[in-house]
Amino acid sequence: MLHAAAIPTDPFMPRTRTAGIAIATAAVVSTIFVALDRSGGGNNPLEILQGIARLQMLKEVVHAVAIASVCAFAFGYASLSQRLGLQRPLVLAGLTAYLIGCIAMVGATITDGFVTTHIAMDAITATPERVAFAYDLIRYAGVALNDMAKLGWLLQAAGTLAWSAALVQERGFHRAAGVVGVLSSLLVIALIAGSATYMTMTSLLSVLVAQLTWNVAAAALLMHDRSSGQPSVNAADGPSHSALQTMP
Repeated sequence: MLHAAAIPTDPFMPRTRTAGIAIATAAVVSTIFVALDRSGGGNNPLEILQGIARLQMLKEVVHAVAIASVCAFAFGYASLSQRLGLQRPLVLAGLTAYLIGCIAMVGATITDGFVTTHIAMDAITATPERVAFAYDLIRYAGVALNDMAKLGWLLQAAGTLAWSAALVQERGFHRAAGVVGVLSSLLVIALIAGSATYMTMTSLLSVLVAQLTWNVAAAALLMHDRSSGQPSVNAADGPSHSALQTMP
């Protein structure tokens, strides 16, 4: 007697493919909008504040997109962790570190895109004393947002390193993605560890390129059908699917 059997593929594929698309889209969109951001210039505190105030709309749009991108990355890498197995301590530790890093990045983004512009808008028509105070406030807010961004990058790199350590134990495309993750995360950690209070433009761009490389690899991994490269079940569990099963 013939029985038509179901043909299940990887049950996580629909959601991980969506997560891969989310990571890839966030990587591209955030890179474009970061390139649009700029400083207002100025030769004295009042001119600097006026320059920031003129860019309020641009900065708020750019940083709102950045926050949305961080949320997309968090969703995508939560899905990657689920696919790798949240019961594995290394994977769970990686997800925890990465999500805390996302919180730090959101804090830095809010400070840079919203808090500083609102301070500038409030101060440009105020007394010289308030202008000087607002200038100092924005200056030290810049130190704080740099520290938050560095912390976020370090924690995200730690999460990437943990996932990559799990991936390099597998085969084929998974191992290749793991190697990319190891190299990119170690580069980010080295760049931040060797930076001053304010990172140079070269170091900053190197961090962004390293993260972009890993994001592309992770997105491709999530959209890659793992059943095509390796079995999704243990041999002891039997074949994962069959089109027809013949029974006497």
